[in-house]
Amino acid sequence: MIVYHGTTIQRARRICREGLLPKPPSRRVWFAEDRKYAFQRAKTWAHRTSDRAIVLTADVDVAELRKKLGHGRVMHRNQIIAIDGAVPASMLRWHPEVDLSATPDEVAEWINEILGPHRARVVDKRHPGVQRLARWIDHQVGTRHRSELRWAEILERAKKWLPEHFVGVRIDMGRVRDASLVGTVHVEVDRRRERRDARSAEAIELLQAQGVKSRIRGLALLAEIQDPHLFDWCTLFLGDESVTVQLAALEAMVACQDAQAGVIEPFASSGNKRLRGAALAALAVHGGADRHGWLERGLKDPAPCVRLAVARQLHRLDPAEHQAIFELALADPNADVARFARKHAAGQPYAHLAW
Repeated sequence: MIVYHGTTIQRARRICREGLLPKPPSRRVWFAEDRKYAFQRAKTWAHRTSDRAIVLTADVDVAELRKKLGHGRVMHRNQIIAIDGAVPASMLRWHPEVDLSATPDEVAEWINEILGPHRARVVDKRHPGVQRLARWIDHQVGTRHRSELRWAEILERAKKWLPEHFVGVRIDMGRVRDASLVGTVHVEVDRRRERRDARSAEAIELLQAQGVKSRIRGLALLAEIQDPHLFDWCTLFLGDESVTVQLAALEAMVACQDAQAGVIEPFASSGNKRLRGAALAALAVHGGADRHGWLERGLKDPAPCVRLAVARQLHRLDPAEHQAIFELALADPNADVARFARKHAAGQPYAHLAW
Protein backbone atom coordinates (compact mmCIF):
# COMPACT_ATOMS: atom_id res chain seq x y z
CA MET A 1 0.00 0.00 0.00
CA ILE A 2 1.37 3.42 -0.97
CA VAL A 3 1.13 5.84 1.97
CA TYR A 4 2.70 9.14 2.98
CA HIS A 5 4.65 10.46 5.95
CA GLY A 6 4.83 14.19 6.59
CA THR A 7 8.06 15.42 8.14
CA THR A 8 10.83 18.03 7.81
CA ILE A 9 14.11 18.08 5.89
CA GLN A 10 16.21 17.57 9.02
CA ARG A 11 14.06 14.66 10.18
CA ALA A 12 14.13 13.20 6.68
CA ARG A 13 17.92 13.06 6.79
CA ARG A 14 17.77 11.01 9.99
CA ILE A 15 15.08 8.78 8.49
CA CYS A 16 17.38 8.20 5.52
CA ARG A 17 20.04 6.86 7.89
CA GLU A 18 17.95 5.16 10.57
CA GLY A 19 14.51 4.43 9.20
CA LEU A 20 11.35 5.72 10.88
CA LEU A 21 11.60 5.30 14.63
CA PRO A 22 8.75 5.77 17.13
CA LYS A 23 9.10 9.02 19.06
CA PRO A 24 7.64 9.95 22.46
CA PRO A 25 5.08 10.50 23.75
CA SER A 26 2.87 8.43 21.44
CA ARG A 27 5.72 6.08 20.35
CA ARG A 28 4.09 5.64 16.98
CA VAL A 29 5.14 6.09 13.36
CA TRP A 30 2.35 7.80 11.42
CA PHE A 31 1.31 7.41 7.79
CA ALA A 32 -1.65 8.71 5.80
CA GLU A 33 -3.21 7.38 2.62
CA ASP A 34 -3.94 10.99 1.62
CA ARG A 35 -0.83 12.89 0.51
CA LYS A 36 -2.51 16.26 1.15
CA TYR A 37 -3.15 15.28 4.77
CA ALA A 38 0.50 14.24 5.18
CA PHE A 39 1.70 17.51 3.67
CA GLN A 40 -0.43 19.54 6.08
CA ARG A 41 1.07 17.61 9.00
CA ALA A 42 4.53 18.22 7.54
CA LYS A 43 3.86 21.95 7.42
CA THR A 44 2.86 21.85 11.08
CA TRP A 45 6.13 20.19 12.14
CA ALA A 46 8.11 22.52 9.86
CA HIS A 47 6.49 25.59 11.41
CA ARG A 48 7.37 24.40 14.91
CA THR A 49 11.00 23.77 14.04
CA SER A 50 11.60 26.55 11.45
CA ASP A 51 12.41 23.90 8.84
CA ARG A 52 11.08 22.91 5.41
CA ALA A 53 8.10 20.61 5.01
CA ILE A 54 8.53 17.40 3.03
CA VAL A 55 6.38 14.34 2.28
CA LEU A 56 8.00 10.93 2.03
CA THR A 57 6.27 8.18 0.07
CA ALA A 58 6.35 4.67 1.48
CA ASP A 59 5.19 1.23 0.41
CA VAL A 60 3.82 -0.28 3.62
CA ASP A 61 2.56 -3.84 3.86
CA VAL A 62 0.16 -3.56 6.79
CA ALA A 63 -0.52 -7.30 6.96
CA GLU A 64 3.21 -8.12 7.03
CA LEU A 65 3.89 -5.54 9.75
CA ARG A 66 1.08 -7.02 11.85
CA LYS A 67 2.70 -10.44 11.51
CA LYS A 68 6.07 -9.09 12.66
CA LEU A 69 4.90 -6.71 15.38
CA GLY A 70 1.59 -8.18 16.46
CA HIS A 71 -1.90 -7.18 15.37
CA GLY A 72 -2.45 -4.73 18.25
CA ARG A 73 0.63 -2.68 17.39
CA VAL A 74 -0.52 -1.66 13.90
CA MET A 75 -3.67 0.48 13.83
CA HIS A 76 -5.26 1.28 10.45
CA ARG A 77 -8.44 3.33 10.44
CA ASN A 78 -9.91 6.21 8.47
CA GLN A 79 -6.93 6.25 6.04
CA ILE A 80 -4.47 6.73 8.92
CA ILE A 81 -1.88 4.15 9.99
CA ALA A 82 -0.19 4.24 13.40
CA ILE A 83 2.64 1.74 13.90
CA ASP A 84 4.04 0.87 17.31
CA GLY A 85 7.53 -0.04 16.14
CA ALA A 86 10.34 1.00 13.83
CA VAL A 87 9.70 1.07 10.08
CA PRO A 88 12.70 0.24 7.87
CA ALA A 89 14.01 2.86 5.49
CA SER A 90 13.73 0.24 2.74
CA MET A 91 9.97 0.90 2.67
CA LEU A 92 10.53 4.46 1.50
CA ARG A 93 10.25 5.37 -2.16
CA TRP A 94 12.56 8.28 -2.84
CA HIS A 95 11.76 10.91 -5.43
CA PRO A 96 14.22 13.15 -7.32
CA GLU A 97 12.63 16.31 -5.93
CA VAL A 98 13.22 15.18 -2.35
CA ASP A 99 16.13 17.11 -0.82
CA LEU A 100 18.09 14.73 1.40
CA SER A 101 21.42 16.42 0.89
CA ALA A 102 24.02 17.24 3.50
CA THR A 103 24.44 20.61 5.20
CA PRO A 104 27.87 22.33 5.46
CA ASP A 105 27.98 21.26 9.12
CA GLU A 106 27.47 17.62 8.11
CA VAL A 107 30.01 17.84 5.29
CA ALA A 108 32.66 19.34 7.60
CA GLU A 109 31.95 16.67 10.24
CA TRP A 110 32.23 13.92 7.60
CA ILE A 111 35.56 15.19 6.26
CA ASN A 112 36.99 15.51 9.77
CA GLU A 113 35.87 11.97 10.51
CA ILE A 114 37.44 10.40 7.43
CA LEU A 115 40.69 12.33 7.89
CA GLY A 116 40.77 11.22 11.51
CA PRO A 117 44.15 11.46 13.22
CA HIS A 118 45.86 12.38 9.93
CA ARG A 119 44.32 15.83 9.70
CA ALA A 120 46.63 18.77 10.31
CA ARG A 121 43.75 20.96 11.50
CA VAL A 122 40.00 20.83 11.88
CA VAL A 123 37.98 21.47 8.73
CA ASP A 124 35.59 24.36 9.28
CA LYS A 125 32.04 24.41 7.90
CA ARG A 126 32.72 27.94 6.58
CA HIS A 127 35.51 26.71 4.29
CA PRO A 128 34.59 27.60 0.65
CA GLY A 129 35.34 24.01 -0.38
CA VAL A 130 32.91 22.66 2.26
CA GLN A 131 30.22 25.07 1.07
CA ARG A 132 30.80 24.05 -2.55
CA LEU A 133 30.77 20.33 -1.74
CA ALA A 134 27.49 20.72 0.16
CA ARG A 135 25.92 22.48 -2.83
CA TRP A 136 27.22 19.78 -5.19
CA ILE A 137 25.76 17.00 -3.04
CA ASP A 138 22.48 18.91 -2.87
CA HIS A 139 22.34 19.05 -6.66
CA GLN A 140 23.35 15.40 -7.12
CA VAL A 141 20.82 14.04 -4.64
CA GLY A 142 18.12 16.23 -6.12
CA THR A 143 18.66 14.99 -9.68
CA ARG A 144 19.37 11.27 -9.23
CA HIS A 145 16.31 9.05 -9.15
CA ARG A 146 16.52 6.11 -6.74
CA SER A 147 20.31 6.06 -6.71
CA GLU A 148 22.92 6.91 -4.13
CA LEU A 149 26.10 8.90 -4.55
CA ARG A 150 29.24 6.80 -4.67
CA TRP A 151 31.70 7.46 -1.87
CA ALA A 152 34.51 7.76 -4.39
CA GLU A 153 32.69 10.62 -6.14
CA ILE A 154 32.24 12.59 -2.93
CA LEU A 155 35.82 11.97 -1.86
CA GLU A 156 37.11 13.03 -5.28
CA ARG A 157 35.32 16.39 -5.00
CA ALA A 158 36.51 16.85 -1.41
CA LYS A 159 40.15 16.38 -2.46
CA LYS A 160 39.66 18.79 -5.35
CA TRP A 161 37.98 21.57 -3.37
CA LEU A 162 39.88 21.18 -0.08
CA PRO A 163 43.32 20.08 -1.38
CA GLU A 164 45.32 21.46 1.55
CA HIS A 165 43.58 19.05 3.94
CA PHE A 166 44.41 15.96 1.88
CA VAL A 167 48.09 16.57 1.05
CA GLY A 168 50.10 13.52 2.06
CA VAL A 169 47.06 11.80 3.59
CA ARG A 170 46.24 8.19 2.69
CA ILE A 171 42.50 7.66 2.96
CA ASP A 172 41.10 4.40 4.28
CA MET A 173 38.02 3.67 2.11
CA GLY A 174 36.60 1.49 4.85
CA ARG A 175 36.63 4.55 7.10
CA VAL A 176 34.94 6.56 4.34
CA ARG A 177 32.12 4.03 4.02
CA ASP A 178 31.64 3.92 7.80
CA ALA A 179 31.37 7.70 8.03
CA SER A 180 27.74 8.01 6.95
CA LEU A 181 26.83 11.16 5.05
CA VAL A 182 24.32 10.41 2.31
CA GLY A 183 22.53 7.11 1.78
CA THR A 184 19.90 4.76 3.06
CA VAL A 185 20.39 2.31 5.88
CA HIS A 186 18.00 -0.62 5.97
CA VAL A 187 16.77 -1.05 9.52
CA GLU A 188 15.12 -4.23 10.77
CA VAL A 189 11.68 -3.89 12.33
CA ASP A 190 12.23 -3.50 16.06
CA ARG A 191 10.08 -5.74 18.23
CA ARG A 192 11.21 -4.13 21.46
CA ARG A 193 8.90 -1.77 23.31
CA GLU A 194 10.40 1.33 24.84
CA ARG A 195 9.27 2.60 28.21
CA ARG A 196 6.48 5.14 27.82
CA ASP A 197 5.05 7.93 29.86
CA ALA A 198 2.50 6.28 32.18
CA ARG A 199 -0.50 8.41 31.16
CA SER A 200 0.35 8.21 27.46
CA ALA A 201 0.63 4.43 27.74
CA GLU A 202 -2.70 4.31 29.59
CA ALA A 203 -4.40 6.41 26.91
CA ILE A 204 -3.13 4.21 24.09
CA GLU A 205 -4.18 1.07 25.94
CA LEU A 206 -7.67 2.54 26.31
CA LEU A 207 -7.81 3.38 22.61
CA GLN A 208 -7.08 -0.23 21.75
CA ALA A 209 -9.81 -1.56 24.02
CA GLN A 210 -13.06 -3.03 22.72
CA GLY A 211 -15.33 -0.89 24.89
CA VAL A 212 -16.67 2.37 23.52
CA LYS A 213 -16.26 4.12 26.88
CA SER A 214 -12.61 3.08 27.03
CA ARG A 215 -11.85 4.62 23.64
CA ILE A 216 -13.62 7.82 24.65
CA ARG A 217 -11.57 8.00 27.87
CA GLY A 218 -8.41 7.37 25.85
CA LEU A 219 -9.10 10.34 23.57
CA ALA A 220 -9.95 12.55 26.53
CA LEU A 221 -6.73 11.59 28.27
CA LEU A 222 -4.63 12.37 25.18
CA ALA A 223 -6.30 15.79 25.05
CA GLU A 224 -5.60 16.30 28.74
CA ILE A 225 -1.88 15.54 28.41
CA GLN A 226 -1.73 17.58 25.16
CA ASP A 227 -0.22 14.80 23.10
CA PRO A 228 1.49 16.40 20.07
CA HIS A 229 -0.11 13.75 17.82
CA LEU A 230 -3.60 14.37 19.22
CA PHE A 231 -5.03 15.42 15.85
CA ASP A 232 -3.70 12.25 14.19
CA TRP A 233 -5.27 10.11 16.93
CA CYS A 234 -8.58 11.98 16.54
CA THR A 235 -8.52 11.54 12.76
CA LEU A 236 -7.84 7.84 13.25
CA PHE A 237 -11.03 7.52 15.32
CA LEU A 238 -13.27 9.62 13.09
CA GLY A 239 -13.78 6.34 11.26
CA ASP A 240 -14.79 4.46 14.42
CA GLU A 241 -17.86 2.24 14.19
CA SER A 242 -19.33 4.07 17.20
CA VAL A 243 -20.85 7.51 16.61
CA THR A 244 -20.13 8.31 20.26
CA VAL A 245 -16.41 7.73 19.69
CA GLN A 246 -16.53 9.87 16.53
CA LEU A 247 -18.13 12.59 18.64
CA ALA A 248 -15.38 12.30 21.26
CA ALA A 249 -12.75 12.60 18.53
CA LEU A 250 -14.33 15.79 17.15
CA GLU A 251 -14.66 17.26 20.64
CA ALA A 252 -11.01 16.48 21.42
CA MET A 253 -9.94 18.30 18.24
CA VAL A 254 -10.82 21.59 19.92
CA ALA A 255 -7.85 21.01 22.24
CA CYS A 256 -5.43 20.30 19.37
CA GLN A 257 -2.57 22.71 18.86
CA ASP A 258 -3.23 22.42 15.14
CA ALA A 259 -5.79 20.71 12.93
CA GLN A 260 -6.77 20.42 9.29
CA ALA A 261 -10.15 21.96 8.56
CA GLY A 262 -10.62 19.74 5.51
CA VAL A 263 -10.74 16.64 7.71
CA ILE A 264 -13.45 18.16 9.91
CA GLU A 265 -15.62 19.88 7.29
CA PRO A 266 -17.60 16.81 6.11
CA PHE A 267 -19.02 16.43 9.63
CA ALA A 268 -20.27 20.05 9.64
CA SER A 269 -23.11 18.90 7.37
CA SER A 270 -23.85 15.71 9.30
CA GLY A 271 -27.45 14.71 9.84
CA ASN A 272 -26.47 13.85 13.40
CA LYS A 273 -26.83 17.13 15.27
CA ARG A 274 -24.28 16.19 17.96
CA LEU A 275 -21.61 15.43 15.36
CA ARG A 276 -22.54 18.57 13.47
CA GLY A 277 -22.22 20.71 16.61
CA ALA A 278 -18.86 19.24 17.58
CA ALA A 279 -17.53 19.72 14.03
CA LEU A 280 -18.69 23.33 13.83
CA ALA A 281 -17.16 24.05 17.24
CA ALA A 282 -13.85 22.56 16.07
CA LEU A 283 -14.00 24.61 12.87
CA ALA A 284 -14.67 27.74 14.93
CA VAL A 285 -11.22 27.08 16.41
CA HIS A 286 -9.30 25.55 13.49
CA GLY A 287 -11.13 26.96 10.48
CA GLY A 288 -8.40 29.47 9.69
CA ALA A 289 -9.62 32.59 7.88
CA ASP A 290 -13.11 31.03 7.66
CA ARG A 291 -13.47 30.24 11.36
CA HIS A 292 -15.75 33.21 12.06
CA GLY A 293 -18.02 32.09 9.24
CA TRP A 294 -18.19 28.58 10.71
CA LEU A 295 -19.03 30.05 14.12
CA GLU A 296 -21.81 32.16 12.64
CA ARG A 297 -23.14 29.15 10.72
CA GLY A 298 -23.24 27.19 13.98
CA LEU A 299 -25.12 29.95 15.80
CA LYS A 300 -27.77 29.90 13.04
CA ASP A 301 -28.27 26.13 13.19
CA PRO A 302 -31.85 25.06 14.04
CA ALA A 303 -30.66 22.59 16.69
CA PRO A 304 -30.11 24.18 20.15
CA CYS A 305 -27.35 21.68 21.00
CA VAL A 306 -25.39 22.77 17.90
CA ARG A 307 -25.72 26.45 18.80
CA LEU A 308 -24.66 25.71 22.35
CA ALA A 309 -21.58 23.75 21.26
CA VAL A 310 -20.47 26.65 19.08
CA ALA A 311 -21.32 29.30 21.67
CA ARG A 312 -18.78 27.72 24.00
CA GLN A 313 -16.10 29.05 21.64
CA LEU A 314 -17.24 32.68 21.87
CA HIS A 315 -14.48 33.42 24.40
CA ARG A 316 -12.01 33.17 21.50
CA LEU A 317 -13.48 36.27 19.83
CA ASP A 318 -13.01 39.95 20.55
CA PRO A 319 -16.57 41.15 21.38
CA ALA A 320 -15.80 44.66 20.13
CA GLU A 321 -14.55 43.39 16.76
CA HIS A 322 -17.23 40.76 16.22
CA GLN A 323 -20.35 42.54 17.41
CA ALA A 324 -22.63 40.92 14.80
CA ILE A 325 -21.75 37.41 15.97
CA PHE A 326 -22.31 38.32 19.63
CA GLU A 327 -25.63 40.00 18.84
CA LEU A 328 -26.71 36.81 17.11
CA ALA A 329 -25.88 34.78 20.22
CA LEU A 330 -27.37 37.34 22.63
CA ALA A 331 -30.71 37.10 20.83
CA ASP A 332 -30.72 33.28 20.85
CA PRO A 333 -33.92 31.77 22.32
CA ASN A 334 -31.81 29.21 24.17
CA ALA A 335 -30.97 30.64 27.61
CA ASP A 336 -27.60 28.91 27.79
CA VAL A 337 -26.44 30.28 24.43
CA ALA A 338 -27.47 33.81 25.46
CA ARG A 339 -25.72 33.34 28.82
CA PHE A 340 -22.41 32.50 27.12
CA ALA A 341 -22.79 35.61 24.95
CA ARG A 342 -23.61 37.86 27.94
CA LYS A 343 -20.60 36.56 29.84
CA HIS A 344 -18.14 37.36 27.07
CA ALA A 345 -19.81 40.57 25.83
CA ALA A 346 -19.90 42.15 29.29
CA GLY A 347 -19.10 45.85 29.14
CA GLN A 348 -19.98 46.22 25.46
CA PRO A 349 -22.62 48.85 24.63
CA TYR A 350 -24.72 46.29 22.76
CA ALA A 351 -24.82 43.83 25.67
CA HIS A 352 -28.32 45.06 26.59
CA LEU A 353 -29.60 43.04 23.65
CA ALA A 354 -29.72 40.00 25.93
CA TRP A 355 -33.41 39.22 26.29
